Amino acid sequence: MEEDTDPVAALPDELRARTRAALLCCIAYIVQMLCWQNTYCAPDDLELEVKDESYCCLLYNDEVHTYDQVIKSLNRALDCTQKEAVDFATTVDREGRAVILNSSLVMCEEVRKIVGRNVVGRHSQPLKVLVMHRTVVAHQNFAMRLLAWIMQLTDNSDGLKVLLNNVLMEPGIFGLRSQTKFGKAELEQLEPLHSVVVKEPYNDMLRLSFLDLFFLADTIVWKNARVQSHQLFMGTMLMDPESKRRFSITFAKNYPKLIDAFIRDDHDHTMSIMSLSVQILTVPTLARLLIQNYNMLARVLSEFLGHCVNYKYPDGKFAFQRNQNYVEFKRAQFMLYDVKYLLTCRPHEWTESLRDNFLNGFGILLDLLGCMQGMDAVTRQVGQHIEYEPEWETAFNLHIKIGMFLPMFLEWCATDKDVLVRAYNMALQMLWSIQGRFQFVERDVGDSPVQCIDYDVAALPVSIHLPVSRLVAGLHLLLGDFDLTYDSPEFDGTDKPTPQELMEFSLRCQVMVAQSHAGMWRRNGYSLLHQIYLYHSVRCRGEMMDRDIVLLQIACSLLPPNDFLVMLMEKYHLLLWIRSSYEARPPPAQEDTIRQTIALVEEFLQLLIVLLGERYVPGVGQVSAEDCLRREIVHQLCISPMAHSELTKALPENANDETGLEDVVAQVAHFQKPRETVRGLYELKAECYSMYNPFFYHYTRSDQSKSEETQRKRVKTNHDGAEAKLFAQGCPPPRPPAFAPQFSKLLELLDCSLMLAIMRTVLERAAMARTRSFSEPQLQKVLHLIGMALHAQERQTRSKQSGPLRFMQRAADAGIFTALEALVEHPQAKHHKDLLTWVLKTYSAIKNLHSASVPEILVTEAIESGLAQISRDTAEKKVKMEAARVRQARILAQMSAMQRNFILENRELFDNTHTELTPCPSQNEMKADEHESDDDGNQVALGAERTRATELDTQQAMCILCQETTDIRADGQVMVLAAFVQRSTVLAKCRRTEQHVDEVDAMFAPASMPLGTHTSTCGHIMHADCWQKFFDSIVAKERRRPIRLRQHLSFDVDKNEFLCPLCENLSNTVIPVLPPLSTLAAASGSGPHAEMLTLADWLDALEKTVSSSKPLVLSSSETGADSPDEMMTLLKPESLAAVCRKLKANVAANFQLLFSYVYDTGAVQSSELSESVVEMLQTFSQAAYTIGLNTLPQRENPRVPVSTWSTCAFTISAIEWHLRSEKKPLFGAFSSRHLDCLNALVRTAAVINHVSDIGVLKSHCVRLLSVLLDDKKDVAKETPCFLTIDLFTCLVETVFALPALYADPGKQQSVKVVPSGGENEKNLLTLFYVAHVVQILISLTRSKQGGKGDDMDTDEEDVLVTNEERREEKMLNKVLHSVFCHAGIDTEVAIVGVVASVREAALPFLRCAAIFFNFVTDIVPPKNLSADTIVDEYDSICSYLALPSSFSDLFASFSIRHLVSRWCQHPVVTGFLSSAMQGDEKVSDEKVSGGEVVTYPIKVNRLEELPPDYSELINHAALFTCPNSDGDDSRAPTLCLVCGEMLCSQSYCCQTELNGMPVGACTAHAHSCGAGIGLFLRVRECQVLLLYGKTKGCFYPPPYLDDYGETDQGLRRGNPLHLSVERFRKIQSIWLLHGIPQEIAHSLESNASLLSIDWQHL
Repeated sequence: MEEDTDPVAALPDELRARTRAALLCCIAYIVQMLCWQNTYCAPDDLELEVKDESYCCLLYNDEVHTYDQVIKSLNRALDCTQKEAVDFATTVDREGRAVILNSSLVMCEEVRKIVGRNVVGRHSQPLKVLVMHRTVVAHQNFAMRLLAWIMQLTDNSDGLKVLLNNVLMEPGIFGLRSQTKFGKAELEQLEPLHSVVVKEPYNDMLRLSFLDLFFLADTIVWKNARVQSHQLFMGTMLMDPESKRRFSITFAKNYPKLIDAFIRDDHDHTMSIMSLSVQILTVPTLARLLIQNYNMLARVLSEFLGHCVNYKYPDGKFAFQRNQNYVEFKRAQFMLYDVKYLLTCRPHEWTESLRDNFLNGFGILLDLLGCMQGMDAVTRQVGQHIEYEPEWETAFNLHIKIGMFLPMFLEWCATDKDVLVRAYNMALQMLWSIQGRFQFVERDVGDSPVQCIDYDVAALPVSIHLPVSRLVAGLHLLLGDFDLTYDSPEFDGTDKPTPQELMEFSLRCQVMVAQSHAGMWRRNGYSLLHQIYLYHSVRCRGEMMDRDIVLLQIACSLLPPNDFLVMLMEKYHLLLWIRSSYEARPPPAQEDTIRQTIALVEEFLQLLIVLLGERYVPGVGQVSAEDCLRREIVHQLCISPMAHSELTKALPENANDETGLEDVVAQVAHFQKPRETVRGLYELKAECYSMYNPFFYHYTRSDQSKSEETQRKRVKTNHDGAEAKLFAQGCPPPRPPAFAPQFSKLLELLDCSLMLAIMRTVLERAAMARTRSFSEPQLQKVLHLIGMALHAQERQTRSKQSGPLRFMQRAADAGIFTALEALVEHPQAKHHKDLLTWVLKTYSAIKNLHSASVPEILVTEAIESGLAQISRDTAEKKVKMEAARVRQARILAQMSAMQRNFILENRELFDNTHTELTPCPSQNEMKADEHESDDDGNQVALGAERTRATELDTQQAMCILCQETTDIRADGQVMVLAAFVQRSTVLAKCRRTEQHVDEVDAMFAPASMPLGTHTSTCGHIMHADCWQKFFDSIVAKERRRPIRLRQHLSFDVDKNEFLCPLCENLSNTVIPVLPPLSTLAAASGSGPHAEMLTLADWLDALEKTVSSSKPLVLSSSETGADSPDEMMTLLKPESLAAVCRKLKANVAANFQLLFSYVYDTGAVQSSELSESVVEMLQTFSQAAYTIGLNTLPQRENPRVPVSTWSTCAFTISAIEWHLRSEKKPLFGAFSSRHLDCLNALVRTAAVINHVSDIGVLKSHCVRLLSVLLDDKKDVAKETPCFLTIDLFTCLVETVFALPALYADPGKQQSVKVVPSGGENEKNLLTLFYVAHVVQILISLTRSKQGGKGDDMDTDEEDVLVTNEERREEKMLNKVLHSVFCHAGIDTEVAIVGVVASVREAALPFLRCAAIFFNFVTDIVPPKNLSADTIVDEYDSICSYLALPSSFSDLFASFSIRHLVSRWCQHPVVTGFLSSAMQGDEKVSDEKVSGGEVVTYPIKVNRLEELPPDYSELINHAALFTCPNSDGDDSRAPTLCLVCGEMLCSQSYCCQTELNGMPVGACTAHAHSCGAGIGLFLRVRECQVLLLYGKTKGCFYPPPYLDDYGETDQGLRRGNPLHLSVERFRKIQSIWLLHGIPQEIAHSLESNASLLSIDWQHL
């Protein structure tokens, strides 16, 4: 049976023997080569016969030097490129070493010296560089491959795995010469290992196993060798229980050597063999085995204590100094984690050896804690502030590490009485031995004197570190489980401190904290404040403050109550305060003394409340751990409703880093589920508010104030009835649980004579007219103490058992309740009248219960008068509030009447005053209703029959800088809007690499919109002069800053960036604010004969103009080009007169009317625009040009006006996309910023002609028109195919350029030559709309051809309902057939449902056109386009734009059909249709010859779709490997949310150069994918990363939330995360609105720590 279960027995004998021999040889070879230290030659039996002189210089990894230091050192030593140095550093970091040079021995030695000494930085430790013969390198590399092969081999067989384990762990393996052929001669080859690592006699080394050698050699091999050996152990030995047991024993035996080597090592803990301790020490059976048989607990603690010797003072205390290197000490603290692992599971059965060895470890722990007792003692500074802050962090870090396992020691002690008794005796002896001899002084307060320890906390050193005392407190709480007490016989034979001595150190700590709160230690600096903060913090208080309180409670239970109070008051220096003569004493010279005394009294009373009321500690009160946690949660939620993460942070954690919140919170709180962007909150149940204690000892002062305010608010809103309000407003003490039997004597403190004297003193001084030692908090705390005493008296009375408490009688005899009744009407008690009344009422109830005269509660006359007074006060308040409300309403009515009268008297003034620059659509509609009698449905924006524009008065605006109001005029002082221009790929349908600026044709935007220029504004207005002064001051200020600090800003002045003075929005230019175009445009095209010009005649005239234009070659001096040899060809059209001569007489006359402004001799020329307006126009146009094309400023460059027009078109398209994405109406949903931006942008683009060269504008117009009207193939006028360009951008540019077509080149163009919405604009829109419909028809051939209608869900009868629709479809299919015919393709094509498809695809173009012409003409759109639900949007827009809604009417003209036929003869169209008919799936949305063709309808771009469960994303990232690291996992996989590509971020391995700067993968990807703007999700951190440019970025909350509605950035909490649709939609909205740069700027301004992050390396 056993042989069947043994996997080795299943192997044949011969195979088993041969395998064992092979494994012995292989492992011996691996150990020999990995540990080989003679780098200049290989072992003798492995040396080549002919040895060459080729050597390698190897650089080894460490965790001391940074990447930059290594790269710079390699650059200097090897004279290599940055890329090569980065590759070397990456290899070293990934594998542990890298060959940086292959050369001769001399050359390699020289490089080794240079690399070692050229380290840049503060570290004195040089880089580890070795020169090694290439034969040794080859053998070591082969050994690594052999080790990997063995791992792969054993994975296939359990028998081989066991054989390997036996080989590794067999002791004395080198002594078995007959089997291994390794004797002394062979072992001498490992002499370097013997001398470097083992340092033991040769005979001892013979007893070692291969596993021992692997352990001991761990720190001398490089990273990759360590990793593979650790993987070998985990894959073989740790998978088998028996092998794991033997492995753990070997580990325990070698522990001292391993930890010593690790401390001196320079690698992280994860790269050390010590990291495997968690694999074996957390197994309960192995941990107990190691403790019981190998004394592992004592071994670990003694090793740690041995490494702490260097930090001891002669007095045996630890002392940590500032500026001391604690690297080795921090590495030694990893041993404390091993202690925690050993104690993870407490034993259920004890043996003598287990007890002895556990107590051995406990004794060493006491030695360690003894060194910490009293360390970092501080003395109060008097007179002057401390000169420098002392070092305190190291001591607290040590305490936190030890605090992890101290509760585990107590848990182990709690399972066995013998262990507990011996441990308690040892702890008492240790405390007795280190406390020294105390000096006593006699204090007399009452009848008998009390011996008090003479120690002045305000003058002598005090330490906050008291681990031995606190350990005694923890052990004392366990005595009750075994019916033991402090005075039990088991502890009589031990030298132990008295109860007073037991509490002395903890009492000193409490007094020091109280004095600090009183302001007596302010000269001790921030170090003491930080220590006190951590003393109370949730991380440390469990083993600090809570233990101190328990220790004081222990002493109180062991001492007479009066003596205990005298000892406390002696330490607080309050023995004079309690005397009746204190108030009669002359006041002290310093007023601070009085304030400090008052504060100390408050702190003293607070301590008494805590000692008597904090019973929620198992062992102190009759409670369980669940009760304690429940109370903690209640008091946290009394502060305010909390999210799950906030509540978790506020609760203490156990040894497993768990709070137990989920098990208890449902009992005391309701969870309000998260909704949209609001996270879920826990709200306390109403019945749990009765547990609230305003003096809860875990509250900070701010927590106490917030909790009391919360109670007051709750009473006002949720409670009815005088008694309920009286109870809640007064915040009386809750009913505490009963004390445990050994702490029951604490109740005697409540009715002792000194306590009653303290209460009477405070009450009497509260009733005094004048007193200097009283404060309201004193009264509140005394009332709280009295309430606690009444609760205790009530519990004793109801139990019907005689007890020691006689508070009712003794308090009455002391006059306590008489003093309380006297305070009911006293003004000094008015703020605590509710609590006072509750105390008196409770006293009456308990008195009645005690006497058992009647079952009801009787109220004394004093209480009745108090309640009556409260009722009277409440009624009086209601009367006053009602009178105030009536008075307020009367005053408001009078003010309203006065306003109405003033407006009536000054109606004319109000009619002429405008408070806003841009009226919103609703205001436009109101004005239209007032001035227009036409029906709203007949609003027309274009053509001779367009609706008359709303007549607006001169607009005014206020400058945000100087606060002056100025009229908006074109010839006056100009005002500007702060604007931000950025490159954008948001609208891109295909992303491509950036072209050179000279290769970009800025005039014709591709249909796929790979790159555009977006403009936005915050809407805040300034005078141009004010802005210029403001910007100049910013530039001057930044120029004065040190160069090293200039880049750490949220804006870059070198890029003309600044923050808006009002809202701090990022800006980089300004847009001039101009009056409406309708007030500037000259009257043209509106004569009686203008409408007689048909579209065909208009097209014919423009076609003749385009065809007759001639090329004109200009030199660089005329164009402002950079290169002197650069020439530019412009197109010069014929004059208007010459063109008219080619037309018929009547056509010529009507055509001239459309351009009548050309002959307007009365127009004022250059003076129509002021110089400041011209300057701001040039400023904005240059910004659009330089940013849009990423080039240098050139004022005379012909592409400057085109850049302004294109950014106008792109911004309109982007806004329309956002409206469509949010499903908002076309009009009526614009934000004020969008309105201001579009108004300013459209008007600026229209007036930009005034500052541009006329010849350039004429040439641009000809080129734009030639796309659709030119049939020649002249090279000089080569234009793209209409199928590959964005026709809306082309429409906008043509509308702005057309007024200059026939202008006189010799004259400056008039500002009145701007688009007016006349026949020219109407005909242009018709022309481009026809072309766009043809675009759509051609693209539809890919998905809907042959009349099949595969993607249509409806039948033909359902689609074609009316004859009109049949006629429409017939017309479009006829046009499509014509397209194929003229393209030279003979086929029958018919698309079912083509009308609906074309309308859907054409709607985005029409929406953009409607927005554009609305801001050109200022004609109010139809109201139905502003409604939330739009019916017949297509027809409404066509009506508004004067377009035929019928396709039959659109294509009715012969000239239109002729143009369509000519367009389709273009080679790009022919090639696309041919490929489409052949079924080539790659044609759509990809390049064809001559450009890029997109498929319509164009859908709004969305961010990459994310999985609903975040674990899916993590699994996806886990499969991602670094593309530059041979398949290694990426450390920071990052997902681009725009395109979905996974990147290796924040790693040198994937760094590239961008314009000469090394950047990370995300920055480089953002440059190519988002034109410098990136939106990423860091998967392992669950963090959204926003990037702008190379050096700006921020983190944004991720769209993934847990069940509590919270994010988990960094994945620290580990709760399951799910995608929040609302949050993801918000991120997408920011991206669509081009708001990423603004988010980054605001984050950098609000969080200065983000400025220090090297964003370019992400």
